[in-house]
Amino acid sequence: MQSVWKEVWKCFPKMQRKSIRMQRKLFLYWSSMVLVAFSIFVVVLNITGVFSALDQEVQQILSVRQKNVMTDISNQFGKITAQGIALSEQSSELISDYLLTDPVTALDNDPERIEQLESLVYGYLTTALQSAPCSGAYLVFDATINSQAPGARSSRAGLYIRLTNLSSKSTANQSIVLYRGIPNVAREHQLELHNRWKLEFDTSKLSDYDEMLSRTTGRLAENAVWTERVCLTDTWENMMLLMVPIVGNDNSALGVCGLELSELYFMLSYPSEESNFGSMVTLLAPMNGDTLVVSKAMQGKLEETYLNTEDVLQVEEGKYFNRYVGKYQTFLGTHTKVNLRMADGSQLYAVTLVPQDAYMRAHTLQRVFWVIGCAIILAILLLLSIHLSRSFTQPISQSLEWIRSEGVLCRECSGVSEIDELFDFMQTKLQNMSTSQLPSNIEELFCSFAQRAATLTPTEHNILKYYADGKGISEVAEQAFISINTVRRHNANIYQKLGVGSREELLLYIELFRRCDRLDELM
Repeated sequence: MQSVWKEVWKCFPKMQRKSIRMQRKLFLYWSSMVLVAFSIFVVVLNITGVFSALDQEVQQILSVRQKNVMTDISNQFGKITAQGIALSEQSSELISDYLLTDPVTALDNDPERIEQLESLVYGYLTTALQSAPCSGAYLVFDATINSQAPGARSSRAGLYIRLTNLSSKSTANQSIVLYRGIPNVAREHQLELHNRWKLEFDTSKLSDYDEMLSRTTGRLAENAVWTERVCLTDTWENMMLLMVPIVGNDNSALGVCGLELSELYFMLSYPSEESNFGSMVTLLAPMNGDTLVVSKAMQGKLEETYLNTEDVLQVEEGKYFNRYVGKYQTFLGTHTKVNLRMADGSQLYAVTLVPQDAYMRAHTLQRVFWVIGCAIILAILLLLSIHLSRSFTQPISQSLEWIRSEGVLCRECSGVSEIDELFDFMQTKLQNMSTSQLPSNIEELFCSFAQRAATLTPTEHNILKYYADGKGISEVAEQAFISINTVRRHNANIYQKLGVGSREELLLYIELFRRCDRLDELM
């Protein structure tokens, strides 16, 4: 391998000594300048963000949407939490006044008092339901109608009302149904029973119920927590529950109350928004490390965007936006931590997503546009380099042709003052040479060469005449009706007799004789 590199390295001096046409050199110089300028132009475009304009557009669209989503989530969950705390305080005062000095367990096995209490708290529940942007309200007493019934330890009395036929964020004029509670309360307030109605709550399916009963100290705002997305018992609906403890005057646990935010209501609250890259959707989802858990997310309205609810999206952070890569789909988007107290200590994130497909189509189109545009610009610059090179060398080439043909060289015909001065100098020298006698040593050289030419055979003289006429070896062989090998053998004899080393040297002597009008001496 080293020997190969040594041979290549030896070729460089030869290449540097080799003559190259001026036009070609100028073209190489212009091309080099064009490439350097074009590279600087591309770097400047990259620094100024022209190539990343599409990414910046996506970032702007996502950031505006995400800012609005964060504002809406903060307002919505803040209002729900405030109404939940107000419901807990009002219920605590009402229940404490109703029980007087009795503990809440005094309600066990007393359906009449439980019914009266449920009827009393119904007004608070409807006020909270109609005041907050939510889909349901509930209140659980830490007591049961029948403590001897199977599963009585996890069965608790209470009231749970829900909105039906949701169609917008507004809860006005929405029908209310009774999901949990004594049917007489529904009849009293002209409510329909939910098709999955039951008398009491099953607290084994109510996440963190027992823990909430232990939160009897501290501020209610600190004790109010949200559950993760869960399925509403005996239904297909998903929801999140705000849970607030109900604390008596003696800091005893009276029960738990709160509000419901169903997935349907969340979907109506956060519709998809059209953009240049498809429909943007909103998620409220937990994250496990760098993985977005879609199966536990509250989803906004999807419209044309498909989202597999059982998928897990791997988050790949980027400069302008993140990529969320799933098994079946990939999204572009951004996520922001939401300040919500979760019962299980997890953290929720508001996420704005847009399908990657539309972005990739736009990105490919932009890339093709830039490649074609850059190719056209580069081609124009290279053609301009060729034009400038020709424009510069053409007058000089014409002047050289004048010299070769022994014509009169017009002053300033090359357009370059230094070249014109050189041509003037050469013209003067040629005129002086034609009007003056040759130096003695040159004359002796001419005579000696003419004498040696006289020793050539007739065939060799004939070949010499062909060379004087500008013929090549193949043309000499064709016109002399001999083979090329025969011409080469005659050439060797001619070179030996004339004392020249090559055909080029022979042609140089012939040209000198021609310029001095002494070509006949050779023939």
